[in-house]
Amino acid sequence: MIRIIPPSIFRLFLKKTALPGVLFAACAVLPATPADATLQHLQSGMEAPDFSLHQVSGGKGAFANLKGEKLTILLVWSTGDKKSEHALARMQKLYLKYRDQGLAVVAIKADVQECADAAMAQARSTVERLKLTYPVLVDNGLDYFHDLGIIALPTTVIVDKERVIRYELSGYPLVGAEEMADFVTASLEGAKPAIIAKKGHQPAKSALRFYNMGRNTLKSGRMAESSEMWFKKAIEADPTFVLPHISLGKFYLQRGDKALAEAQFREALGKEPTHVIALCESALLLFEDGRLAEGQSLLESALKANESYTPCYYYAGFAYGKQDKPEQALRMFDEAEKINPLDYNLYVYKGRMFEGQKKPQEAAAAYRKALETILQTDDILRRTQLNPGSKTGEGLLLARAGNLKEAELALKAALVRNPNPVRTHYELGRVYEASGDPHKALAEYQEGIAKYRQGRK
Repeated sequence: MIRIIPPSIFRLFLKKTALPGVLFAACAVLPATPADATLQHLQSGMEAPDFSLHQVSGGKGAFANLKGEKLTILLVWSTGDKKSEHALARMQKLYLKYRDQGLAVVAIKADVQECADAAMAQARSTVERLKLTYPVLVDNGLDYFHDLGIIALPTTVIVDKERVIRYELSGYPLVGAEEMADFVTASLEGAKPAIIAKKGHQPAKSALRFYNMGRNTLKSGRMAESSEMWFKKAIEADPTFVLPHISLGKFYLQRGDKALAEAQFREALGKEPTHVIALCESALLLFEDGRLAEGQSLLESALKANESYTPCYYYAGFAYGKQDKPEQALRMFDEAEKINPLDYNLYVYKGRMFEGQKKPQEAAAAYRKALETILQTDDILRRTQLNPGSKTGEGLLLARAGNLKEAELALKAALVRNPNPVRTHYELGRVYEASGDPHKALAEYQEGIAKYRQGRK
């Protein structure tokens, strides 16, 4: 279940535990911007990715054969989540009212499921219970979830017939839901909306092309270094386009160049002062530098811009850990997990906090959870079956039989052959945990995460 907590809870928590002299109101003077981040990689004015997913009704559904003449609402949702059910029901009402005026609705279920049949059965049950008559699809591998760059569930993306994003809503907050419905009504009836829709900057086509090249090369692993060049070309082609700065900043962070990363996030905030990703990533850099009060202030400002961005919560947890405030830290990590348990980085930062507190067992458990989340949500890794005859398979069988020393040797041999290093590091870490050596387990889990980030799957 994925849930959004009110930003008031977050602000109250920060104010109660902030360092003396922090002026949270200072960030309130930042001007509102037209585009608060709802998606990690996309924004209004950009083209949403295509999809081809299994439908509850049978067969596969793609945008081309499901789109509306004027607008299509893409609702990405999860089971067992009240907000998702509210959104599904509201979309049904909009669909019945406007389907003859060019509106289509496509709901896409995004959950971690070990069994595709079970996921389909859950979706079918929801369709029948809520009496949904629009198409419902299942994103078993979470490919579309990642392609969109979902921050929280449910997420609503409204596109035109060319798949260009016209409206975004993350988390389905009450006010945002009304604004979204108002946008649909105004667009289809030609009326003036009660609240003007947010219109993000539409980047130049050449800038978009360069930006997409950067994203694609970044995913490739071996060619990741060339993504820097493409993001810079995107900025040159359209200096007002913010997302290349965000991506370049994250690239530099991954490379360990914090000064360059900070400069890119600063550039982004100069163009969009309330961009939640730039605010949160800047806050993290301040935390890393020991400037906790300044970082907390930026997180406060970020939550005003978008209460659904999960890193805000686990960065706050990390900061509380650095201040030796474990209760507050764990509360923030718990809230992050409720918002989006599919974000493996929340467990990484929890592990980092425990490392700083010299708690190797807790740190190893957190990093193990991060790797388990990766193995569950990455479609390539999920589809990679362990061959019982392989060294990794042999090591797993030996570990299950309690032969930990032999399992260790088999898994180390598997790493030499390098068939699936992420899973092998995970299994070796579990062997070390079972052997009572959390330090070695921690090192294996960290190496597995590093290999995953390098794209060596």
